[in-house]
Amino acid sequence: MISPYSAATMGAFLLFSQPTRVKSFSCTIQSNIIAFPSSHAAITRARKRHVFAASTIKDISHPDAQKRRFHSSKTKDNIRPTARFVAIAALSSGSSKKENVDSLAFAARRLEQDERYQRLEPRDRAFARLLVATVERRLGQIDGVLKRCVDKYPPKGKHASLLQATLRIGVAQLLFLNTPPFAANHDTVQVLRINHCLSKNSFPVPEPMIRFVNGVLRKLSTPAVSEEAVGVGGNEDNSKHTTLYGHELLKQTSPDDNIAPWLLERWERDWGESRARLIREEMMPSNNNPVSPRIDVTTKYSLTSLMESSNPNTHQNSRAMLEKMQQDFGDDCILLPQGSLRIGSSLTGDITQWPGYHDGTWWVQDASSTLPALVLTRALSNSRDGEDLSSLHVVDMCAAPGGKTSQLLSAGFGRVTAVEASERRSRRLVENLSRLNLSERCHVIVGDGQNYRPPERDDQILHGILLDVPCSATGTGARRPDVLRRSSDLKELLQIQELLANHCADNILSEGGILVYATCSILKVVTSLTWVYDLDAKEESEDQVTKLIARGKQNSKHASMTTLPIHPSEVPGFESAIDENGWLRILPGVLEGDLRSADGFFVARLIKEDS
Repeated sequence: MISPYSAATMGAFLLFSQPTRVKSFSCTIQSNIIAFPSSHAAITRARKRHVFAASTIKDISHPDAQKRRFHSSKTKDNIRPTARFVAIAALSSGSSKKENVDSLAFAARRLEQDERYQRLEPRDRAFARLLVATVERRLGQIDGVLKRCVDKYPPKGKHASLLQATLRIGVAQLLFLNTPPFAANHDTVQVLRINHCLSKNSFPVPEPMIRFVNGVLRKLSTPAVSEEAVGVGGNEDNSKHTTLYGHELLKQTSPDDNIAPWLLERWERDWGESRARLIREEMMPSNNNPVSPRIDVTTKYSLTSLMESSNPNTHQNSRAMLEKMQQDFGDDCILLPQGSLRIGSSLTGDITQWPGYHDGTWWVQDASSTLPALVLTRALSNSRDGEDLSSLHVVDMCAAPGGKTSQLLSAGFGRVTAVEASERRSRRLVENLSRLNLSERCHVIVGDGQNYRPPERDDQILHGILLDVPCSATGTGARRPDVLRRSSDLKELLQIQELLANHCADNILSEGGILVYATCSILKVVTSLTWVYDLDAKEESEDQVTKLIARGKQNSKHASMTTLPIHPSEVPGFESAIDENGWLRILPGVLEGDLRSADGFFVARLIKEDS
């Protein structure tokens, strides 16, 4: 519902039934289409011609618009960042040369690193995160609505990035978050008025551009006249104005608009129409079925609670601790079959204030992501005939942020080496291990995995490698919607994957050792033994493992690797995800029950045969 004063001020400006063309300082409107001002020079010319009466200009955005301008230094000192301000800043402040006005890469990271965000109250921080996440998830539909409403979109010029981010945040509130129109419009537009007061090296946004954004959001929040609202004889039934004009435009879009076309085609080709539909519905629910918030956590007891045969006492104690932690998290917490705890939407607020966080008993990790460490531990435990794992050495390649490393340490391996190429991510790895009181038992190495060599010792045996290679991350789209819009060019990733797999098999792993190859990608391929890259195929998972196995068979100079099939009893809840090769292939939306929303993942377990 639009506020009372808006109808009066916007009546001649937006609410019209006949095709009308109106020019102002800020925009041109023609048949419900709002045109963005082409340039600052055009705005200046329009100002000189006095197209609009001064009284209209003064009242068009707010009755007290003139009073709300921030010119005095005294007023600036009293301005404080809001959730909407930091969200818009995160969406509009990309500094990478590869980024442009349409790029949302690293928006969530920029938000978390913004000092102004850190100073917000917990409730406001949560709202800022929700705003950014909603724009990231529904970007295709949001832009689709704006293109249908605005003559030229996206905007161009000096303030283009800021204006576009503001429009996106406004539409996200109106159409997806059910924010009251006045708050969604007024409080969002106010960000443009205070932006230069809170941002370094920023100039005030011209008033015509502010009015343009205000006009677009007001237009989208006006009641829509649907076919059902027209009575007998064409008379309009005002009682049926239950939807907004923006919602009518939203109906012309599809959730598939938020996913790259090449990815939609690929899923259907790889998995068939029915499975591709389930994946799409899980990754990008319909407008009426929003994503249910949930967080999976792994505890220090999750893995050992499943190892009944190796140590019955440890198994029982771990199971008891898991059940206690489940009670601590509340009624909305469930224990998943493979040992993870799933936290529902009832537990909100700062995650650092959740039970057990400062005690270092758990960490955030999707249920699917726990499986590589689980099947590696199972294989090495079975090979020891019930003995403990304290004498074994395992390596976690591409280790950050440390969830799998923490699993291996909690399982009781005597020596765990974590290798991470990124210095920034390695710092996060060390911080996480320190919080969990596991850092003293782990050797962290910063460097490219394909260059890592274990220390040369006579008794040095590397029993296992967990290789979760860099990939397209398309399996995580339900949590990270930005990956669903990435380019189809994966050549560099494929090369890194192959180099890492070959290096681990040939130069690091000892004979008889176990290699677990994993990706969080759901891109399959037509299996091929050729060594020439098909750049039109996005081979990341099954194909890389197939090539690694074939490589050893074709040339005796390379390691001979063979599949060590994953047994259903090793992966409770994921039994149906084991394919004919004995590999795990998890597809979002395909599993039953609570695991339906698990991330997409691929896991293959190989053993290095004696030469």
